[in-house]
Amino acid sequence: MSIIDSKTGKIKKDYTLEQLIEKAREMRAYNIIAITAAGSGHTGGTLSIMDITAALYLKYIKHDPDNPTWEDRDRVFWSVGHKAPALYIALAEAGYFPLEETVKLRKLWSGFEGHPNRLKLPGLELSAGSLGQGLGVAIGCALNAKLEKKDYRVYTILGDGELNEGSLWEAAMCASHYKLDNLIAIVDRNRLQIDGPTEEVMCLEPLLAKWQAFGWHTLEIDGHDMSQILSALDEAEKIKDKPTVIIAHTVKGKGVSYAENIVDYHGIAPKDGRSGKESLDQALQDIKDPQFTKEKVDHLLKIASDYQSKVDKKVEDSLPKFSRNYWWNSSPSMQVKMEPTRNGFGQAIEELGKDEKVIALGVDITSSIRMDKFYASHPERKNRFFEIGIAEANMTLVASGLAKEGKIPFIGPYGVFATGRNWDQLRTTVCYNNYNVKIADAHAGISVGADGATHQALEDISNLYYLPNMHLTVPCDSIETEKATHAIASIIGPAVVRYAREATPVITTQDTPYQFGLANIIRYRGERENFMEAFETKLSSHYTSENEDLTLIACGPMVAEAMRAAYILKEEYNLETRILNIHTLKPIDKKAIIKAVEDTNMIITIEEHQVGGFGNIIAGVIAKNKKYSTPLLLDMVGVEDRFGESGAPWELTKVFGLTAEHVAKRAKELYEKKNR
Repeated sequence: MSIIDSKTGKIKKDYTLEQLIEKAREMRAYNIIAITAAGSGHTGGTLSIMDITAALYLKYIKHDPDNPTWEDRDRVFWSVGHKAPALYIALAEAGYFPLEETVKLRKLWSGFEGHPNRLKLPGLELSAGSLGQGLGVAIGCALNAKLEKKDYRVYTILGDGELNEGSLWEAAMCASHYKLDNLIAIVDRNRLQIDGPTEEVMCLEPLLAKWQAFGWHTLEIDGHDMSQILSALDEAEKIKDKPTVIIAHTVKGKGVSYAENIVDYHGIAPKDGRSGKESLDQALQDIKDPQFTKEKVDHLLKIASDYQSKVDKKVEDSLPKFSRNYWWNSSPSMQVKMEPTRNGFGQAIEELGKDEKVIALGVDITSSIRMDKFYASHPERKNRFFEIGIAEANMTLVASGLAKEGKIPFIGPYGVFATGRNWDQLRTTVCYNNYNVKIADAHAGISVGADGATHQALEDISNLYYLPNMHLTVPCDSIETEKATHAIASIIGPAVVRYAREATPVITTQDTPYQFGLANIIRYRGERENFMEAFETKLSSHYTSENEDLTLIACGPMVAEAMRAAYILKEEYNLETRILNIHTLKPIDKKAIIKAVEDTNMIITIEEHQVGGFGNIIAGVIAKNKKYSTPLLLDMVGVEDRFGESGAPWELTKVFGLTAEHVAKRAKELYEKKNR
């Protein structure tokens, strides 16, 4: 039916087969330019799905860009949210918004988030990014069409690695049961996922037979042959009493020589940037669209850079100001090293792998979370590493079985999936049975950055803390993450280590005291050349009050911000601050918290999490244990009841109000209220 005027029913624009092929070529070029401008994104999968995307949005589905919510439109649900750039460019080509805007991909406030947010752009049917969910939503939509006697059709785009998820097969069974012949699933069968070939990660074949066994009409095509794509869509429309699945065999990275069939290009931009063997220029040369001259490419990249400059200014203007700039490494003094916190987990799991009882379970992102360090330098450990595929619920149960038999299994995808998607399995099987399962709650908080809300764990502390038998640690940097990982390995029972992804300040050393279950007390002692040397750290059990003016209680990467806030408060206002690093949330150091309350009567909690997840735990400890002979002022700094969004990690830290500048401002205001 193609792009139509929803008021008159007339076709606005139609394309010949040859024109569609050319449009797909153009879309590939815009796609690679946008990903290059972003500096991140899923090159491989967006290129493999592009021909199908062009066929759907420019030729086949019934929709009207001038009326995005037209109730009779066909719906397309992208279950593979990480392929969002292809979706954005298709919608732009169809006329939903200017095509040049798509080069703002993954930039803060642009709307073109790393995974689609349907509330930000017209034409998006689903906010997605957590795999395995799109087909179920499409089923609900298709059922509604049957109920309302509507003739719109419903499509869903699936990845082949995504077929690891059990929820998808539940949906497949449901669609067949209700004979949803208005539903078409399209599987981008490019045979690669993050950890390698699909057949090595978790074997999918015989794939066609599996869908047939679930009662689906099946079609198999070359996903880069436009005539086959259109013919399959035509055939699917004629099938009665069955949903249809189209298995589209594609090449990951199609059209770009250095990315074709290369697993490394699952989630990254061209490695050489603008020019070189693996660059934007080489990609455009491979794609061979003559309209993309140097001048045009320069123009598009300038749109992206100009937009980023405006974002930078707006972000910087939002920061509270002081007499001088206290930002990380902005002056010759107070210098700090930055290192990805996840490296600490990698170092620990490599060391723990010496123990024959320790098992590692992977769910397709082992390198990203550093789980691969378990075997990277020790191939002989591969027989104790089990790739479960993209299947967090099953991973948790398999780990439980291993734990029951005396092993010490570590599990870990991204934290939002490790602690949310499989929460029932964690609650009922792991914690209720008190199984010795260890969870890597990786890439927690907003520091995941441009991947956006679906990949930013901001609710996991609350999800985990209230589970009986669970132990929970939230280390502040890579060194403390290494210590915390070793600590939970030695505990009998369920345990979690929550750590960030990107580079964060290294604020501890191997000699910094650490004891699981005891808070560290940190005090600012005066400016030094090295940031860490400006502070003194003691175990809470060894600390004597210095009559500080206030207390900052933090966990995870926010400990570094608390330290910098203490630095600002002393230098600007001569206020003395006690900092509690609550690296162990469960069991929590109640004595240290109550002592800080009684000594200072002013508490601010700081968390890279929905505000109150950590703060309310601290407040509960205070409310239950404080003897109210003195008043107390308490404030909480955290994410204010909202989802995350795409942006650079430090950008998000600033705009979400989680920096030392924001903490110092709040602390000064609260201190003035205390004195009044």
